[in-house]
Amino acid sequence: MGDVLTNWYQNAEHALGEIAIAVQGHRSISLEPLEALAGDVVSSLQHNDELVVQALAGPSGSPLITNLINVAILGTKVGIGLGYYGEELQRLALAGFVHDIGLFAVPRSLITKAGRLTQEERGLIERHPELGYQVVEKCGPAYRWLAQLTRQAHERFNGQGYPNRLAGREINEMAQILGVVDVFDALVSERPYRRRLLPHEAVKELLVAERRTFPREILKALVEQFSVYPLGTTVRLTAGEVGTVAKVNSSYPLRPVVRMDDQQGHEGTGSCEIDLSRMPLVSIAEILNPPVVGRIRFSEAPSKPAMSVVPTAVSDSFTSLLESLDAVALTLQGVVDTKRTSLKPPDVGTDTCFAHVQRPDQ
Repeated sequence: MGDVLTNWYQNAEHALGEIAIAVQGHRSISLEPLEALAGDVVSSLQHNDELVVQALAGPSGSPLITNLINVAILGTKVGIGLGYYGEELQRLALAGFVHDIGLFAVPRSLITKAGRLTQEERGLIERHPELGYQVVEKCGPAYRWLAQLTRQAHERFNGQGYPNRLAGREINEMAQILGVVDVFDALVSERPYRRRLLPHEAVKELLVAERRTFPREILKALVEQFSVYPLGTTVRLTAGEVGTVAKVNSSYPLRPVVRMDDQQGHEGTGSCEIDLSRMPLVSIAEILNPPVVGRIRFSEAPSKPAMSVVPTAVSDSFTSLLESLDAVALTLQGVVDTKRTSLKPPDVGTDTCFAHVQRPDQ
């Protein structure tokens, strides 16, 4: 399955590379290859999260092109969390593939420039949604909806986006989904001036820094779908045992299902799963590493039941206990993070044009 996934991603990069060349040469494009890829994304995510793990693993390649692929994947995942299905979900995936297509019409010298942009250069960059709109609109009336989404992908709920400073419900919901996963993908991607954030760190950053930039329901869906601890993340529990996040509990993002192997005191039982939402005295103490493509095995058949001695029906008092414990954990972690930050020297690395594109509201 890993080879198939790798080949699919490479095919997607090739298809988008051909479109990039056409846009740069001021030639018309065909969206049929991207529609086929969008269908693949929807079909795959309806069976398992393998593509999500691939997107979160920091694939190599042109940052502009991998961003388009990742936004298509991650945006579709958020759309599923918001209840999108059928043609609506297919449209969201396709929009992810073209949301920043206008960047290919911007002079490459700006895209690759090291250091901060001048006001004039920033203005040129902020024209790319309109340039993308023009490229997609030439594909015909059937894609007018897609052109509009491309134009709005960098608008923000608080009115601080571009190019038209739209606000609130003036912005199409799909465009806002693309916007939030676009920022998320930028945070989990490597940059010349900083390391890539782990997915749980990117989620925290979004919740703190972008809470007014995007609608609450979309941020909530992003947290629920990707979790604070994404699939495949290796974690250490409070008892010292090490396991891998196997499932996400959408109601309790801090308490996923963790798969333990038989080398940690469970001899003779093979691997087992512990559902932390049913074990209030056990929690995740530390993240050891982010998910790595190829180490995670996906199965479409139901997995073995998680270890549990708690009845299926969860009482209100039990739910309150979990929420209280997690609130305390988050508060303590915030204090620790703040102290660590105060002890670090300020970053003085250079900025890049691509960072401005991803975080226009900074």
